[in-house]
Amino acid sequence: MQWSIAWRWTWLLPAVPAVLAATLAAADDAAPTAASRVRMKIDARGELFAPAGRGAEPVRQPIEMEARFDFIEAAPPAAGADQPAAAAVVRRYRDANAALHVDGRSSSTALADDARTVSVALLGTTPVPYLAAGFLARDEADLLETPFDPLLLDRLRPTDAVRPGDTWTVPADVAAGLLAIDTVESGSLEAKLESCAAGEATLAISGIVDGAVDGVPTHVVIEGTCVAEAGAAEDAEADATAARRIHGRVANLAVTIQERRQASHVAPGFDVEARITVARAAAQDAETAAADDASAAAGSRRRLGVGKPGFVWYCDPAGRFDLVHDARWRVVEDGPSGLVLRFVDRGALVGQCSITALPPSDALAPPTIAEVQRDIERSLAGQFGRFEHATEATRSDGVRIVRVVSSGSAENLPFRWMHHVITDARGHRAAATFMLEAPLAKRFAEADRDLVDGLAFTAESPSPGDTAAPADPERPDPDREARLPRETSMP
Repeated sequence: MQWSIAWRWTWLLPAVPAVLAATLAAADDAAPTAASRVRMKIDARGELFAPAGRGAEPVRQPIEMEARFDFIEAAPPAAGADQPAAAAVVRRYRDANAALHVDGRSSSTALADDARTVSVALLGTTPVPYLAAGFLARDEADLLETPFDPLLLDRLRPTDAVRPGDTWTVPADVAAGLLAIDTVESGSLEAKLESCAAGEATLAISGIVDGAVDGVPTHVVIEGTCVAEAGAAEDAEADATAARRIHGRVANLAVTIQERRQASHVAPGFDVEARITVARAAAQDAETAAADDASAAAGSRRRLGVGKPGFVWYCDPAGRFDLVHDARWRVVEDGPSGLVLRFVDRGALVGQCSITALPPSDALAPPTIAEVQRDIERSLAGQFGRFEHATEATRSDGVRIVRVVSSGSAENLPFRWMHHVITDARGHRAAATFMLEAPLAKRFAEADRDLVDGLAFTAESPSPGDTAAPADPERPDPDREARLPRETSMP
């Protein structure tokens, strides 16, 4: 299991593009009316743990994380050719970085120069960062997804006038969004007006929440304060105990979160304590102008295109291909033997995919359907049942795809495999094999086709005839072996 550099507070994005427009929040206070300067800090420490196998104690590792953010946030421009209507705000980052220390090993990540202007959509009560004309890498998206996102802070305010000592419950969906979890099963996030003076209201925030992320339980304890702008007392003659409406933005927040989350299909569990501080103020004209002048880095390899909330970008470390995919696909392995992803939908593990780059073909002769079927049947051996169907198609960019669907059984369970061999006009090739339990086929739908449609061979890929990497002596036929589906089943 790979540890992410960013603190993955939101392990699952419920990104369903077909219904995105219907679920975007329409709250009046969702977007700022004027530009704000936001500074945010997150410091966390605790322990990661992951299952080590049946009968074995979990693997535990100490973790520390520090993240810093500094950005200008403003309402998006009117929807047009370069700005989707889905954006609630646009953020122009001066700084966004995190340092992670796991079991004595350190790593860091930062938002790339060509990704400093980020749109944020509000999917229900989940802020989802994305690029308007490109795609964030998974590490970048994870870096920007934080608890107590500034887009939701104003929803801590009461809806009615309150007096010092009054309390109210933050709606469960808002609490889930603030805590960056999927659902609140029990407990609540409470707010209390502590004091109100000089046009500022101090609110105490506390709660104990049991919820779920990726279908696994999480337990969260919250305690902190925030300061918001307050209106005058409803009774001008009244003293400091008079009722007031807390109508202004939350300018400062400091909270401590203790969270204990179980391991999921795609992520380790953890037990951590984190301190989060947020400071918001009206942006000065000079700050806004400086943010507007920020330019993208020259020579970026980032995949460009019309950005979509809930999609992320993967780039093969060897530069052979890249992939834009639904964020519900999560990378669980990325090494010399290939890329392995798992498809998690509303907490359920639905399917798994293995992608391997193949050696370029000198003859520019992609395998036929019959050749792919023969290799699949040989590889699956006792697991193979029958071929369901096979197709061959060519995309508009000239990429040819052979797709073969087979069924069989593994560990006494019915399984389906979808195998794709992808070839472009220059002979660059890759294989993608998908596997899932047969009863999940309807839920999986055409997720394999959608993922493969997002794969593109990069300009840096070697052409046929280029010198290939030396073959592994233990794998004398790397071309055929890489095309074959993996026989291991999902846990």
